[in-house]
Amino acid sequence: MIRKRCAIYTRKSTEEGLEQDFNSLHAQREACAAYILSQKHEGWAELSDRYDDGGFSGGSMDRPGLTQLLNDVEAGRIDVIVVYKVDRLTRSLADFAKMVDLFDGAGVSFVSVTQAFNTTSSMGRLTLNVLLSFAQFEREVTAERIRDKVAASKRKGMWMGGAVPVGYDVNDKALIVNPVEAEAIRTIFAEYLAAGSVRELSDRLNALGIVSKRRTDRYGRTTGGTSFSRGALYNILRNPIYIGKTRHKDELYDGLHEAIIDDATWQQVQDLLANHGGKTIATSRRSARRLLDGLLFDGVGRPMRTTYAIKSTRSGGIAQSRRYWYYTSKSSCSNDQGSIERLPAGEVERLVLSGLKNHLDDQSWLTQQIRSVVDLDPSSITKILRAADSLRNQIVDEGEHPDAQRLNGLVDRIDLSKGQFCVRLNLGALLPLEKTKLPIHAAFEVPFQKRQAGRAKPIVIAPPDAPQPDQDLINLVADARRWGGELLEGKSSTVRQIEDGEGLRSGSVSRILPLAWLAPDISTAILEGRQPQHLTAKKLRSLPELPLDWHEQRKILGFLHQ
Repeated sequence: MIRKRCAIYTRKSTEEGLEQDFNSLHAQREACAAYILSQKHEGWAELSDRYDDGGFSGGSMDRPGLTQLLNDVEAGRIDVIVVYKVDRLTRSLADFAKMVDLFDGAGVSFVSVTQAFNTTSSMGRLTLNVLLSFAQFEREVTAERIRDKVAASKRKGMWMGGAVPVGYDVNDKALIVNPVEAEAIRTIFAEYLAAGSVRELSDRLNALGIVSKRRTDRYGRTTGGTSFSRGALYNILRNPIYIGKTRHKDELYDGLHEAIIDDATWQQVQDLLANHGGKTIATSRRSARRLLDGLLFDGVGRPMRTTYAIKSTRSGGIAQSRRYWYYTSKSSCSNDQGSIERLPAGEVERLVLSGLKNHLDDQSWLTQQIRSVVDLDPSSITKILRAADSLRNQIVDEGEHPDAQRLNGLVDRIDLSKGQFCVRLNLGALLPLEKTKLPIHAAFEVPFQKRQAGRAKPIVIAPPDAPQPDQDLINLVADARRWGGELLEGKSSTVRQIEDGEGLRSGSVSRILPLAWLAPDISTAILEGRQPQHLTAKKLRSLPELPLDWHEQRKILGFLHQ
């Protein structure tokens, strides 16, 4: 009998009741465990790992328990996923489609103990889609109800939760004035009117020892009690809650709580803010400039602007964020039909600078371009060549940028076409400032290859012949060598023992193990990223058998055609 490892996933949308000894998550787990026990004759066995998400919505996949579940599915540690109801896993049809593809690829079954269906059949998939359509509809209707309730409550002046503002405490879901903090709020408003700027106000508050509100969360962690930041002071000075109002979107309503600041003081502060800072930015923010801003254009002639995305990660309990820069097409009108290009900024800049450096280093090419100008005297040719040599020395192999103004004068325009950048230069910009700038036009192409291993993988811009290391492929070969070493050294006596130790399903190791005896040149090529483009980790896993003969290996894996 084949053992099937069963993972139980539970979820609750709100945190209400989770502090109880027996809550909704426990009830879901108990029902799923009983179902797994009823299938014991089929080899079903419950895994000890817990995949629980308390207080997380089903409309998003950003859940710690679900993330761990999907990671274990990809690692081959799960055979069956058991949930109480389908909507515990997700309430989004789009998210569910992604999960089903992942489950199918890993050979994982999906079971709901209260809804009978089988994901391996077309009828089962139809049933699931219908159930999820109702689940998504229910989520959207619930969200609409909550929004309507919040809006109606705020129109009545009720406080609808969130961080308790400085100056107030909460009693029976209502704001009550905190006398000590209220006096601090009055001081903040009075000192701002006296100082005339938030910067000076911050210094005065530090001198007076007035600090932010101390807060304790449900886990007992205490925050606050520190100096006010200028952003926090702006928020306090603009917050109408201190004159007894509540805000909902752009409207103000009379609140049920007591005011701390009188209307006259409030109006004076708002007038001062309007005249001396704290104004709302009416225009759109300009993107931060990078080296090729204003120079790069996409395939249909639209300028490509600089933008970035911030990705947050957590390592060792510490939250970290990284900024990723891109050049992206700027749509010229609402019905623009051109596809939007999006390229990683750093790699584009390195590639263009490398091409520029190579051409500035080519004295023959430079001289040929310069001599096309009839009226140029020989001394100017020498000066241009010297200036080109000086600029080339600024462009080091690590991609250090030369002076942006100097580059903007030299580079007229960079056009993106299929598989290459066309860089147009005006070499006359290299003449000294006192000389008249003659237009000395030149151009060169920089070929590149746009690669993306998967939708979730980053876009890579590189020369067509650049190596392309595949970390998944490298890890696969490394695992095979490690497992082969364990068997040869006697650390593991059987393949099954390795699978149990790694938490992998039966057959996973035996399919990968032959990679431990790859030909040395094949292993080296994979490590350096010189493998054939079609060779992926998925293809290696799916090979029915890999021969020990190195020549046959090269033939099967496509290395003889390189």
